[in-house]
Amino acid sequence: MVEQSRADLRRLSQEQNHEYKRTLAFVIFLIVGLAMITSTFLNPAFMKKQIRTSSNEAVIVRQVNANFDGLSQLIGADHEENSNLLTSKQTNPIADHIIDYTLGFHWFKVSNENLAKEILDDIEDNVGNGTSSEAQTIYNKLKKQKSKTYVIIQAFDLNVVTLGANIAMILLVVNIIIILVTIITLISLINDMRTRLKVKALIHAITGAGMWAGFWLILISGLIAVIPVFFNVETPAFGAFGYLLEISSGVFLEFVIAGAIMYVICAIPWQLSTTN
Repeated sequence: MVEQSRADLRRLSQEQNHEYKRTLAFVIFLIVGLAMITSTFLNPAFMKKQIRTSSNEAVIVRQVNANFDGLSQLIGADHEENSNLLTSKQTNPIADHIIDYTLGFHWFKVSNENLAKEILDDIEDNVGNGTSSEAQTIYNKLKKQKSKTYVIIQAFDLNVVTLGANIAMILLVVNIIIILVTIITLISLINDMRTRLKVKALIHAITGAGMWAGFWLILISGLIAVIPVFFNVETPAFGAFGYLLEISSGVFLEFVIAGAIMYVICAIPWQLSTTN
């Protein structure tokens, strides 16, 4: 009877240890994943650098030119459709203003008129001179419009941008709250495990959880990164989300590298703390 009770206690202790390790791996993955998302996708300074990489610059040029095509149709300026009238020199300032408007800490957006005026200034400063004759024709036609701001709002889908800015702000606040809560949970878990495990076993459990967190970071980020490779994200089915997937592909590849580094760093002490 006593031996059966001891066996039950050992089995219960093993089950609790496995539950601790699973929870610890999930918490570490959540902290690392949300921290990386917050410091990259929700960081305007990072995203402005990201759109200037060779691959992403082409994506931004296509997107802004698509909006410029929509602008020409709204004001009745004839030109060849789907032609890239603007270069990165003209598109980057517009993209920068949209990123500054959308990301970072800000109150809930209810108006996008100031953003429309900034884009209008960018067009006046960069499109007026040194561009193709077709782009200048569109620019000259735009100058004659009475409600330039409204036309820019319509052409660049700024109402959608405003919605995106508010969603990004909510995500930023939620991410920070979840990160703080999970850090407290992580500390609580480690303190509880310290009362049950020796130092060597504790190191083994934490680094093992870190390896699992790194593995899931590699797997999930890698799957997202290859979506633009296997699917045509420029189709209408993806909409504006397709451009975001193209830009984020490179960032998720960096997440894969970070996950691999995390895995290797945790694997060394995990192996050293393995019980022979």
